[in-house]
Amino acid sequence: MTLFHNKSVLVLGGSRGIGAAIVRRFTAEGASVVFSYAGSREAAEQIATETGSQAVHADSADRDAVIKLVSDSGPLDILVVNAGIILFGCLLYTSDAADDMQCV
Repeated sequence: MTLFHNKSVLVLGGSRGIGAAIVRRFTAEGASVVFSYAGSREAAEQIATETGSQAVHADSADRDAVIKLVSDSGPLDILVVNAGIILFGCLLYTSDAADDMQCV
């Protein structure tokens, strides 16, 4: 039996680089893996085919899209947040950050 047999894994940002390596490792260890991708459809399809995982288009910079993806994934054993985004400006004044933060 493999280490992650019958475990459900969601990887945010799994189509390239470190994310793809994470997807490969979890599937090799027996996990059922769903991963998101934003801009590299071909890479995502290749990893999904190679590993037997499922690729889902979702922009990790879009908070509502991430919430929906996590909700739609059902019970998860493991969540890997590997997606990287960059925001320019003061985090305290972005619309999403303002909803969750209090400035003192």
